[in-house]
Amino acid sequence: MYKRLAVLVGCNYPSTHFRLRGCINDVVDMRNLLLEKFGFHPNDVRILIDEPLAAWSDFTTVIPTGANIKAALNKMVDQIEPGDVLVFYFSGHGTVVSSLDTGDACIEHEAIVPVI
Repeated sequence: MYKRLAVLVGCNYPSTHFRLRGCINDVVDMRNLLLEKFGFHPNDVRILIDEPLAAWSDFTTVIPTGANIKAALNKMVDQIEPGDVLVFYFSGHGTVVSSLDTGDACIEHEAIVPVI
């Protein structure tokens, strides 16, 4: 049987001038979709959000810092075998960063903005 693994990240950036509303709701909706329509097991869906969610009172909130997102992705990738299904979903701010490679002339890359 193939595994279905997911990392879902929602960043509302509370208490900042860049606050968003609805990103955690997006994660809840994506989780429900994965569980109900695609047969993911709840234990195989890792959630990182930056505000507590009353609906998941037994849920431990993992703050979506860059390090925590990388750790969750590494853990997911370390478990895979051929044929497994992986999902990474991010709801939050994005940005553009210039390439650090001096061989690239003015190349910009899209990036997600984790919680700091």
